[in-house]
Amino acid sequence: MIRKDFLAIVALAVFAVGCAKVQRSIEPDVVDVTLPAPADRVKAAVTKVLGEDDYDVEWSDASQLKTGYRDEQSSIWDFMLKGRLGVVKSRAEASVTPETDQSSRLRLQISSEGKQTMWDRWGPTPPQVPQSAENKLRLIKNELKIVQTTYTTETFYGSKP
Repeated sequence: MIRKDFLAIVALAVFAVGCAKVQRSIEPDVVDVTLPAPADRVKAAVTKVLGEDDYDVEWSDASQLKTGYRDEQSSIWDFMLKGRLGVVKSRAEASVTPETDQSSRLRLQISSEGKQTMWDRWGPTPPQVPQSAENKLRLIKNELKIVQTTYTTETFYGSKP
């Protein structure tokens, strides 16, 4: 004879499995643009922008870049934050190909992984705004001085008299 408490446990387990969230696929953040600058200047700008954001930047050949995970935290508790509690970690891939002598094609891809608790697994997540591909492209354009308006503190707040 089946006991009522056993039946309640089975019903609760079936309910919990039925309510489990479905993992949705998250694609990497990608920008693919043509920039009005030579390939060597674009590579230098990509190297500077990603290097200043704590990515290990090493070009594998003349036009391909693949970084490791960027250093998200810098403290004595890194092992706990990265391994147990979880933070968003990201890495970048870039490809710079010359189109003409004065223009280049840049493909920049930012992949992010994150977890919310120490029991979760690392999984794909949308990148945070500072690490997004659009933000990196904006910084690269600022470095190349090809934006229409470069925002500085003075242009944002107005010049002081």
